[in-house]
Amino acid sequence: MSRAGVLLLLMRLGAARRAIVLPGLIALIAACLAGCSNDSGSAQPITISAGSNCDLSYTLTQSPVLTGPDPLLSDQWHLINTGQNGGTTGEDLRATGAWSVTRGSGVRVAVIDDAIEVTHPDLYPNLVQGASRSYRNGNRGSIWPVPCIKAEDEHGTAVAGLVLARDDNAIGVVGVASRASLVAYDALSTSYDIDIADALTRDSELNSIYQNSWGSPDDGSLHPPDTVFTAAITSGLLTGRQGKGSIYVFAGGNGGCYLIDADTGKCQVDNSNFDGYINQRGIVTVCAVDDKGMSPWYGEPGATLTVCAPSSGSKPVGVTTTTLNGTYASSFSGTSASTPMVSGVIALMLSVNPTLTWRDVRIILARSARRNDPTDSGWLPAAGGLHFNHKYGFGVANAQAAVALASSWSSVGGSASMKTCESPLRTPNLPLPDVTDGISTPVSDSLSIAGCAITSIEFVEIFLTASHAYSGDLKVSVSSPAAAVSQLANARICKGSSGDACGAYNNWRFGSMRHLGEAANGNWTMTVTDMGAGDTGRFDAWSLKIYGR
Repeated sequence: MSRAGVLLLLMRLGAARRAIVLPGLIALIAACLAGCSNDSGSAQPITISAGSNCDLSYTLTQSPVLTGPDPLLSDQWHLINTGQNGGTTGEDLRATGAWSVTRGSGVRVAVIDDAIEVTHPDLYPNLVQGASRSYRNGNRGSIWPVPCIKAEDEHGTAVAGLVLARDDNAIGVVGVASRASLVAYDALSTSYDIDIADALTRDSELNSIYQNSWGSPDDGSLHPPDTVFTAAITSGLLTGRQGKGSIYVFAGGNGGCYLIDADTGKCQVDNSNFDGYINQRGIVTVCAVDDKGMSPWYGEPGATLTVCAPSSGSKPVGVTTTTLNGTYASSFSGTSASTPMVSGVIALMLSVNPTLTWRDVRIILARSARRNDPTDSGWLPAAGGLHFNHKYGFGVANAQAAVALASSWSSVGGSASMKTCESPLRTPNLPLPDVTDGISTPVSDSLSIAGCAITSIEFVEIFLTASHAYSGDLKVSVSSPAAAVSQLANARICKGSSGDACGAYNNWRFGSMRHLGEAANGNWTMTVTDMGAGDTGRFDAWSLKIYGR
């Protein structure tokens, strides 16, 4: 069995966390060290074990159910941005406009992460009793996937709070979908692909959304997925939610400056298309913007991006959410923070229209997204009056607009009705000239799609084989019959000192949302350019697989 631990990274940045303790907090439930007691005179407390060899245990206590405003809501600028941190007023999720319609009730969200403190007073009210699962050695099979040691990462607990921390309980924060139901899987505690695949399909007839703030390392290298992972995604899209398809939401990465070139001083930029776990059909891939609506320094581009959501930027303004020991932190960051916000938005959409398929969800997110940073030169016209940016996808998720569109949406169908067209394999076998006098020479090859019944593309897979001593030298793009260009790979220096640290383009699959709504028939052109001096190669082969209706 392969171990994904060498590939998987929690999508958070290293900013220091600041715990916010609420004085006089009366909780539904209290997390504590072993030996906690209940002096309230209420029902006998229940102690929950975190497993063998653990520092922590958890005690459920009977306490009054509180109602009232959530005191940290004013700090949650991602929900209501009033410029409180020097940001741009209104640069947020537009969540409050959706809340007048729904808070996400009736929708189950499965958070797949490391340990999740499901006993947190802002999470436990939304927990589906008995539905969670621990995969960690020493706790495997338990319905309590809670942290084991004091130093355990708070990542999963922070993620869960952003999706569905309870509202109107007079404590803490509010999740985007504060009445959605929580299921927690700590499959990243082992990082075995078989555990992750199990979590991605567990209770798929009941769980609607699988929230994943993790991905491959940000190092510029190609990271192919394990076959068991791809099989799990395919199965979930086909059979999840009684055929409507499971919704898979993944972080787009934090690799906007994973390495600085010692010779030029320039940042080396990763690309979401180098992560084989997220560049495939059926994944909602999420990017981040700061409190001014701009791409942060860690922003990672890619043609696979669907939408962004707010997170930290260049200044120390993070996101306020739940953390360990029943407390709160104000500096959660990266696409780890933006991704669960989009999961929350999707929960709101499904709450008003449970019949939405996985295909519907992606289209609605794109059509309802708000175009942020409007003067950025990367915004390109897309089909149906939309715009696409390789830094921002279709823009920032807009909860209010997404819920409105979802409520009256006519479904395009699920996996069973999705059309597919494949091109024959092209084998141009063209040499890739080396850089000469600082000038690079693009090499292009075209193929024609004819007789395809797809008039509205939903996703394109592009497969490339190119022989080169250092694949990081290659820039790759594909243009459609509508003259829309997907930037698939940028030239970069990859971490690692031996051989081609970037990995080989050996029938590598790229994915693109860029062509959403276009027609498939016509000439498609791939262009490969050697951007680095000293090595040569060949553009060997390529093909397309187009999905749509």
